[in-house]
Amino acid sequence: MAVPTTFYQQLPPPPHLAEFVRYFWIAEGQEITAPYHFSSVANGCAQLTFHYKGSFLSPGTDQVVPEFYLHGPSNKPTEITTQENFGIIGVALYPYTASLLFHTSGQEVSNKVTVVQEVFGTGLRLLEEQIATSASHQERMALLTQFLAEHLLQNKRSYTPLIKLIKAEIDAGQLPDADKLYEQLYLSRRQFERRFKDLLGFNPREYTKIQRFRYSLQRYQQDPDQSFTQLALSSGYYDQAHFNRDFKEYSGVTPTSYFSEDTQAQGLQL
Repeated sequence: MAVPTTFYQQLPPPPHLAEFVRYFWIAEGQEITAPYHFSSVANGCAQLTFHYKGSFLSPGTDQVVPEFYLHGPSNKPTEITTQENFGIIGVALYPYTASLLFHTSGQEVSNKVTVVQEVFGTGLRLLEEQIATSASHQERMALLTQFLAEHLLQNKRSYTPLIKLIKAEIDAGQLPDADKLYEQLYLSRRQFERRFKDLLGFNPREYTKIQRFRYSLQRYQQDPDQSFTQLALSSGYYDQAHFNRDFKEYSGVTPTSYFSEDTQAQGLQL
């Protein structure tokens, strides 16, 4: 039996989209015969995804996953699978970008998969055909870059200071601190929480919990030899029990299971 070969790469966005896009990513797989899993844990950020080769199913429902969709900021894990050779281009967005892209409240896109064509209409079919038939990753990136620029550069609403603070915190790889953001904006607590939820889809407390969990994943990658107790404390948790509880809620599994070699070998974790 042939051994599956997979490829994953992250690419930086062009400067004019750097305020909205964290990075582009490419994932491809060849010689896929057994089910290959794409697992997405809870994420305060959003993903714009296009499948240009192969088809994917949602486990449990066997529903075919749309070709071009937005997975909004989420507080729960999701998974898709395939048994075909595949090719995917994705765009990792900042938390606020999804609501700006779709001209809607963050609450309308959080914890949801939104088919992009349902928002932008049948005029998007040409773009989808061009991406699907592109000869290179660079061409696909250029097409998605043009699409995003057309719909984002003129739509910053009135929340630019909040956007800049959230972006700076993520880029610095810092532990999330909603109270610190609140203090820097000179807003009442109620105003801050309303703007925050309208832009990101979650209240500040829930967003902070999600991003602290994501921060723990980064910390583990930096030092995989540390104990889970050390990881919990360095990620801002009171103790390992608190860490384990949040980890299970946001990933669907325990830390031991998530970081095991068997789990890592079964697919790609985003």
